[in-house]
Amino acid sequence: MKINLIYASTSGNVELVAERINSYLKLKNMQISSSRAEQTTIATIQKNTKFIFATSTWEHGKLNPFFAHLFEQMKDLSFKGKSAGFVGLGDTRYEPVLFCEGIQIVRDLWLQRGGEEIGSMLKIQGEPYSKLQNVVDPWVDMFYKNLKFYD
Repeated sequence: MKINLIYASTSGNVELVAERINSYLKLKNMQISSSRAEQTTIATIQKNTKFIFATSTWEHGKLNPFFAHLFEQMKDLSFKGKSAGFVGLGDTRYEPVLFCEGIQIVRDLWLQRGGEEIGSMLKIQGEPYSKLQNVVDPWVDMFYKNLKFYD
């Protein structure tokens, strides 16, 4: 089973989490392809069925600008028969009401267009460095275990 991990990162925090997810799934002998959203073509989403999307929230509840072009193209697709996990990073000091809204925007479109969600969304508050083992790894383990229901 192939997983496509697509992420948008400006400060490197989302990229760090994406690398951790990638490494963890490879340890589980999963085939995983990781790419930055701004370098991902819409064909990747059209031809594959399993995904993890990860992004930060930008400004006041907006999608990270590195994800914007791909997101605009996604609006025209059906995600029926496709499933994804969602990872958001944010900081409640700046946007307590819009915490992780960037990934929520992607998730909402995914579900509206017929896609399914694998497990539950991972939301990471603040810097992720100290949360890789205690927060990210358990989420990836849950994601991995739930994959069997979306095959």
